[in-house]
Amino acid sequence: MTERESDVVIIGAGIAGLTAAYRIKKLFPKCSVLVLEAKDRVGGRTYTVDLTAANGTDKWDLGGQWVCRHQHHILWLLEELGIETYKQWLDGKKLMQIGGHRIKSHNSNLPPLPLLSLLDLGRALDKIENMVKQVPRDDPRLSKRANEWDNMTLEALRDQVSYTHATRDTFDIAIAMISGIRPREISALHFLHYSSMAGSFENLFEADNGGAQEWKVKGGLQQVSELLTDKIGKENVILSEPVKSIDQTEETSVLVTSETGQNYRCKYVINASPLHCSVAMDYKPSIPLTRQSLANRSPVGHLFKFIITYKKAFWRENGFSGEILGNGGAPVIPGCDSGPIQLIYDSVTGYGNPALVGFYANAWQWRLVDLEVRKASVLKHLTEFLGEEAANPIHFIDKDWTIEPFNGGCPVNTATTSALSFFFDGIRTPHDRVHWAGTESATQWNGYLSGAVQSGMRAADEVLTRLTPEIKLDGLLQELDNKFPEPSSSSVRGAVVMVAGSAMVAGLCMFMYWYLT
Repeated sequence: MTERESDVVIIGAGIAGLTAAYRIKKLFPKCSVLVLEAKDRVGGRTYTVDLTAANGTDKWDLGGQWVCRHQHHILWLLEELGIETYKQWLDGKKLMQIGGHRIKSHNSNLPPLPLLSLLDLGRALDKIENMVKQVPRDDPRLSKRANEWDNMTLEALRDQVSYTHATRDTFDIAIAMISGIRPREISALHFLHYSSMAGSFENLFEADNGGAQEWKVKGGLQQVSELLTDKIGKENVILSEPVKSIDQTEETSVLVTSETGQNYRCKYVINASPLHCSVAMDYKPSIPLTRQSLANRSPVGHLFKFIITYKKAFWRENGFSGEILGNGGAPVIPGCDSGPIQLIYDSVTGYGNPALVGFYANAWQWRLVDLEVRKASVLKHLTEFLGEEAANPIHFIDKDWTIEPFNGGCPVNTATTSALSFFFDGIRTPHDRVHWAGTESATQWNGYLSGAVQSGMRAADEVLTRLTPEIKLDGLLQELDNKFPEPSSSSVRGAVVMVAGSAMVAGLCMFMYWYLT
């Protein structure tokens, strides 16, 4: 085959890779850029689908979905592309199912736990947030307690800061929501660093006040990649072109070869594929052991998502927000240790079409169950929360990201114990002419769409600095980085303390009244 030449080859047409291409072309229009994508579509871990809805058809996200006010990099890109956001619906009663599997309702951010568990939860959150503040976003190894925390699992840290089963169950649900990984599989340092890059642990699991699930994108998030493709030129984005090898043995150029046998000659490469995918290619010379080892010790999470469309938003009419949180409840079929529902949110679109979005509990078990059985189990479980109207959807669809080609999981890679202490250098340090992007390499909102945008901007700036030293960068990346807010006091922790304290005072007053009279 003929050899195609360009200044820069970018591997991966997700948001990180396409942001890098867009920024290079915007700052240096004469630079030639090719984007090679292994899949037959752009978007990476975003995936928007058309579903039958109350008013014809509409779009929903089966991949990345939410943004928030503190995610300045993705917000900049959305504004650049003219894409609207709207608030995640939260009005009405919320539902929760943990412990003995009894369903309880509540109207605040506080979970409906017993008083002692609430006190324990508040105390645990306070300890965790204090630890988060001790972990630098740029490099977790700079924390004074880095070795201690990297040598223990998150489960061990959880047990160290909490005492009640209800608190630990609530914590486990939050971690499963965030990462798709069980606490026993994650380094405590990784978790604290991950939280630090979001400003706080609370920001990761909240859906208001700057929490990660605060806003949705009208029309779905895959359009970000589609619009970026239009701007850099569809002819410059080559689909179904998985990269096989990257050869840097020539002194002044890089030869990239695809599985189809096509050769691409360039001056620099930006590899924006997920961490575990980035090391699956052949490199000459070999990539540093730090990156290979970090990838080997950073399994990808497993979130298994479903969308259910309805004729009307009956839960809103009945006074519910649509938010459901749980650990799956009691087992309902052989082979699964729990029921199917872990998290549900209202997913009425920006065009008013009703739906619910949810995630499976014990995804690694439910993924082995036949689709029709999964669907029936979810709908039956949902009726226990929202009534019989939940049993009659228009459409049900789910997506198992573990079988998505060139992903093998979602949302992000998570480091096991000792991985960060020994191999963190591999995450962003260039391999000669190969630079790394992807949300795993972000310093703000790692694992999120905003982290992907930041990483793409950073890699683009790195390459432009080497490719065209005379070109002055615009300082936009630093400006967006500087908008990152300092950690604020936790609204959840404050509410826990206030409610639990009030309950204790009331109980003491009742006891004194009874004792004195």
